[in-house]
Amino acid sequence: MAVRLGEDDPWVWGELHDEPLPPGRPRQLVLDIEGLALPEARPVRMPQGKPGRRKAVPSWLRARLPEPVLDDPRICPAQVPGQMGLFPTPARQFARTHAARIGDRRIPDFEAVSEQLRKMADERGVRARTMWIWRLEGFARLALAARDPDQHQVANEALKDLLANGPILGQALERAALLAPPPSHRVVAPRGTGPTRQSGQRDPELRGQCAHCLAWANDRRVLCAPCAHWCCEVRKRGGIEAECSRCHRTLMAIGGLCRMCRIILAETEVDTAQVAMEGGDQLWFARPHAAGLAVGRHLPGTAPLQGRFVHKRRRARALAKAARRLSEHLLDPAQLELFPVPLRDWTRLDTTTPPALTTAATGLLDDFTAYMRGRGWDPAAFSGSIRILRIVTGHLGAAVPIRESDVRALASLRGSLQGARVINYLCLRSLLEPQPPSDARIARAQHYASTLSQPAFAAAVHTFIDVLLGQGSNPSRARSPKTIENYTRAIVEPIEAWITDGLTDPREITKKHIEDTLEPLRGDRARRLHTSLRSLFRALKRERLVFRDPARSLSLTSSRPVPTALPSDRVAGLLDRLDDPRERLMVALVAIYALLPGQLVHLQRTDLDRSKGRLRLRRPGRIDHVVYLGPVLP
Repeated sequence: MAVRLGEDDPWVWGELHDEPLPPGRPRQLVLDIEGLALPEARPVRMPQGKPGRRKAVPSWLRARLPEPVLDDPRICPAQVPGQMGLFPTPARQFARTHAARIGDRRIPDFEAVSEQLRKMADERGVRARTMWIWRLEGFARLALAARDPDQHQVANEALKDLLANGPILGQALERAALLAPPPSHRVVAPRGTGPTRQSGQRDPELRGQCAHCLAWANDRRVLCAPCAHWCCEVRKRGGIEAECSRCHRTLMAIGGLCRMCRIILAETEVDTAQVAMEGGDQLWFARPHAAGLAVGRHLPGTAPLQGRFVHKRRRARALAKAARRLSEHLLDPAQLELFPVPLRDWTRLDTTTPPALTTAATGLLDDFTAYMRGRGWDPAAFSGSIRILRIVTGHLGAAVPIRESDVRALASLRGSLQGARVINYLCLRSLLEPQPPSDARIARAQHYASTLSQPAFAAAVHTFIDVLLGQGSNPSRARSPKTIENYTRAIVEPIEAWITDGLTDPREITKKHIEDTLEPLRGDRARRLHTSLRSLFRALKRERLVFRDPARSLSLTSSRPVPTALPSDRVAGLLDRLDDPRERLMVALVAIYALLPGQLVHLQRTDLDRSKGRLRLRRPGRIDHVVYLGPVLP
């Protein structure tokens, strides 16, 4: 009779899974009785069967054995995509039995590799095509299932775990675009061949950690890619290994600092995340989470601001701005001044970080910004004016009128600060303490404006004086103090007459009022008043204090005396005394046609048209003047 094998027998397991049987297999005994058929006594594996094919397993044997495991979680356990493993995968060897134990698992990208294996079988003309593809598909499932969770392609060094099937599967994976390119020897070095810490010997405890920056990479490399690139760039720049002044390790360094210390200093320069520790350093993960750092920059003082470093510095500025305190020198209107304050020296004050603003100062700054925008000006054009008002109100407040001398002193510090618009705005809001004029003519002009009985006209004349001084909302070239005094003195009398007639605002003045004022005047007095009034209303129109300029289209008719010509006999007697024809020509042009010496110098031969008797006089910036020549004297 035949000997039955137990369900835990290793030989039975090999028969079920069509695997090589272990050595020392006992022979199966069969009892053959003539005339009696014993089907259960036949051998499980028929020796005359073809290789690769097996007899159907008897039902009694399959019932005694447990169901095969189709998805063993111990074989290449599934990982969460996007996460990074903490420990590097050790060297391993895959067998065909491992592929059978994950046969029921869905593995991404397996169909693409299987298709490439079928194409390769057709191209090579494999005889046992089904068996060849079935065996390689199992190893392909293992290679794809063993990928790191943060990697889409199979690492090139993982093909060594597939033993003899690695080269063939490498071709299939490469054709399916699922094989990662081999690492560059310049960037990374295989584990066990690079320097470590302070000595040249390998540290057996350094697994998955970069030897330079100590970042955890979960790979089999000594140096992470950024540190290897750092070393190459430093070596190109002529750098050598030196002791780091911070961690005292002998590594590639720039400015006395290694790459890790430079990153830590950059991270903790603005320590908004509180990562700076006493007696230790904060480490990080490598690869996709590695810290970026420029090679050619030096620390401390010139930290490379890249990526998160820029956001950290902005956040630090925002926190510092929120933590500002009010100034200790705010002026109180209820406090009397015991001693006159001299001219403040703003050069000794740090104006880059002014203190926090009070509620009144914030409202004043917002109103000034709205006022400038309402004038239609570009914000970039008055940023210097806003900066001056921010500094003054931050240190002195907005409860007391601001001295004009302080605004001018701040404007003189840097060319980017502008004080003319601030002075004009504060004057309109009655928040300016005017600076005493240093010129007597300007003082007399301001005195003329202050003597007007109507405040609206007095404010308009003061604005007119500021425009002439170049301190208007749109600064212009300043006029001489004498001209300012003459203009102001000329317009005070007619303005006072208009006030007597019942006018209360400069916008009520019309062209008829100006014509009636100029009508009784003649000569230089009329021209002086006409010029002064035109300049006044042109300035008020530019400052938008009047809607229209009533003196714009106003013209003044005046008679100019014509020079009396010399008698002919006197001219002839003068010409007879000159022998040089050129001198005689110049005397004739001056005495007869009243040419000026400057016009004679610029005369050219082409300016004379003898056929028509004309002489063209060139006047730069103006239309040329034509002189009609008369008959030549005898």
